[in-house]
Amino acid sequence: MEDGDLLSRALDFYGLPKKFDANLVRSRFRELSRKYHPDSGEYETDILFKELVQLRDVLLSSLQNDPFAILENSKEDPEGFQFYKSAKQKAAQAIEKYFQFTDGNPVYLKKEDNPALLRLRQELETAKNGLEEFLEKFPKSIWKEDTETTLKKISVWFKD
Repeated sequence: MEDGDLLSRALDFYGLPKKFDANLVRSRFRELSRKYHPDSGEYETDILFKELVQLRDVLLSSLQNDPFAILENSKEDPEGFQFYKSAKQKAAQAIEKYFQFTDGNPVYLKKEDNPALLRLRQELETAKNGLEEFLEKFPKSIWKEDTETTLKKISVWFKD
């Protein structure tokens, strides 16, 4: 089954709209787990509960893969904090993953000396694009200065 089909199935199972956030997924999971859990729900078998858990993971991972598409249209966030936060988290996670991968070895900023740098740059590119898009969409946000500082720090990883 393709990722899109699995996501559609998850949305149907959870009864969610196409635009959702992690809080909505968690809230709906709590509701449905009361219904489907074999110890306390309406069903004695754990098949539906396992399906519920698997599809929750699909929904949450789809948010991690493309958080900007969902947060972009949020009307409850006029200053863009969730958009900003998501981009900052992507950058921090990419750098943390890089350092875990290199396990404290010296950091080389030349591609030929450090093949893991290419992967880091790809992951940081997504965060960088998100931060730049944040600046375009929310030019008067209180997080503008921090966003610009973060972009300067990220740019270090792209120097050869």
